[in-house]
Amino acid sequence: MLDYPAPFNASNNPHRITEPDPYLQYPYDCCGPENRWSYPCRGYEKLLGTPEGAPTATWAAGSTQNWNITGIGNHYGGSCQVGFSTDKGKSFHVATSYEGNCPHRDAGNGPDGQEFEFTVPSDVAAGVHLFAWIWYNREQELNMNCAAVEITSPDSSAPSYSTSTSSAVYGSASTAAEPPSAADEYKTANGCSCTCELPVNITTCTCTCPARSYTARDTHNHSHDRRASPAATRDTSSAFVAFADRPLMFVADNGNDCKTPKNKAELKFPDPGPDVVGGDGVYPLELPTGECSVSGVLAKQAYTGIK
Repeated sequence: MLDYPAPFNASNNPHRITEPDPYLQYPYDCCGPENRWSYPCRGYEKLLGTPEGAPTATWAAGSTQNWNITGIGNHYGGSCQVGFSTDKGKSFHVATSYEGNCPHRDAGNGPDGQEFEFTVPSDVAAGVHLFAWIWYNREQELNMNCAAVEITSPDSSAPSYSTSTSSAVYGSASTAAEPPSAADEYKTANGCSCTCELPVNITTCTCTCPARSYTARDTHNHSHDRRASPAATRDTSSAFVAFADRPLMFVADNGNDCKTPKNKAELKFPDPGPDVVGGDGVYPLELPTGECSVSGVLAKQAYTGIK
């Protein structure tokens, strides 16, 4: 599952005020008809614009950033995409595609060793948006988590959201120095004390949180033939592509008629976008099969209201 930026209702999200979601690390259709989750964000996209949906990272447009993942098994790789939605989850456009060796197959279950670099598209509009991570694990399963992130203009100074900080500030420096007098105060399930200006505006919330620590995790890895992994390659040679013109993030294995490779190959995205990180060559890359056009994929999403 996505670890940083912290996804909605995750155990490490400082804005969570309910019990953490225990299923965030499971694929969308893993656990029978009573435990299916709707694309794109398991329904959590509705938290955007609320105190629970406050950003857990602030990134400048055009900047180089890192995200990381953790979980109970890395499936010895797969293919991933990360991207953004600037329309509250109606559409997600690709930032970077990782074709093979995502997660890093020889780096355990994370978060240590499972950090990935990417570039925030330089023309993403400033504001609080949805960041999404999608993973296809060679078992024809869709894994997806979403987080709220604040995008600033390239020349803006932004607050820092460290993955190990004990204090997080979700607003301007002046907000942090002098919280507003008319404010709503609450405590999150993680023990963070938050103050938000009224009416609630997530960009003016300040939160002070206990030092973050990682709980013990199941170290099981799905067994595979362990072969040495060459370094990944990155292709960013394409001409500039506007964010709105980038391809939509790829959706398969979710009750639609598009299937990703199983067992013997890792997914090659049909339209990966302008920023592609190549894998290590341990497994071949294969395109998906079935009705995988944009119209076909989005027209038949199981367990969701998307039409």
